[in-house]
Amino acid sequence: MRPDELFRLVLAAADDEGRIFSHTDTATWPPGSVAQLHRLGMIREASGCLHAPCPNCPDGHIEPVTVRTGTDQRQRFFIWCPESMRVEIAPQMCQGWELDPDGLARGIAAVLGLKDHPRPVLAQRFWRLGRTSWPPGSGHTREVVFARRLHQHDAATVAALVGAGGRAIVLVPYHVPDERVWPGAVPAVIPLAEVMTWDIDGPVLDAMAMVDTVETADQLAAAGAALTLGSVGKQLVRRQVKAEIKSLLSDDAYLAAYREHGSFRKAAEALTQQTGQPVAKDKVRRAVERHGGLAAIVSEDDSGSVSRRVASQRRDRAKKMLERR
Repeated sequence: MRPDELFRLVLAAADDEGRIFSHTDTATWPPGSVAQLHRLGMIREASGCLHAPCPNCPDGHIEPVTVRTGTDQRQRFFIWCPESMRVEIAPQMCQGWELDPDGLARGIAAVLGLKDHPRPVLAQRFWRLGRTSWPPGSGHTREVVFARRLHQHDAATVAALVGAGGRAIVLVPYHVPDERVWPGAVPAVIPLAEVMTWDIDGPVLDAMAMVDTVETADQLAAAGAALTLGSVGKQLVRRQVKAEIKSLLSDDAYLAAYREHGSFRKAAEALTQQTGQPVAKDKVRRAVERHGGLAAIVSEDDSGSVSRRVASQRRDRAKKMLERR
């Protein structure tokens, strides 16, 4: 398991209730990951986790742990196995880890560069992280909040804490909530699993991906608010606009335009003319950077040309052989 895969696993666990990572789970993590996540405050030792996997069986079945104190006052740990009967296990195999929601909120605020200390509003579910400059460098600010488990049955109660204005930037760990949970305008909802990755020192933010997500959400909100429709009509409009924006602003469209025209500006002008919507050259540049940069595109184009030449040569040889026959 790679560090970025582990971080996505932790974020998915943040949207679960009562998720515990056992010794069997952590044994597959990259070396040192448990200590690093614990040091950053994102996980903590689970209480009452006296279950452990059987070390003698390939399926690693989980069994309750029995603690015995010997005459030397040393504790020993045992599980019952159908095959091996009583099996002694190491103490660390009983240790489990769980998410620390407050620690995760502090870590997210630190990655975003928010100076305010995260303020919990609803314990373990909702935090106000502070305000950030938005658009970046504009001098204006928007509130950033963090919410967990918005896909569960009580999501509307948590979503009501955001307010009805729709101007807050809502961060969620993994699952995007249904739009119907919001009391008013749908805010910009950003799954951290899509805009954050993990490097050697900890979590890092893909700022360009976050900017694109918020811009798209703002466009959807503006399109829905511009029409005086009922709630059902606005929902249909948002779905239609979302589909159109997704088709117009996909990375594939940007990359194809760049390959055809060879510059960010010309590609943006061509897309603007084709779609009838203004497309900035920075959008094309961000798509190219997300794809791996100019070097990746050049490499793909070169390999594609070689493949086409080889394929053409093979077809030509086959054609000549058929003609001779």
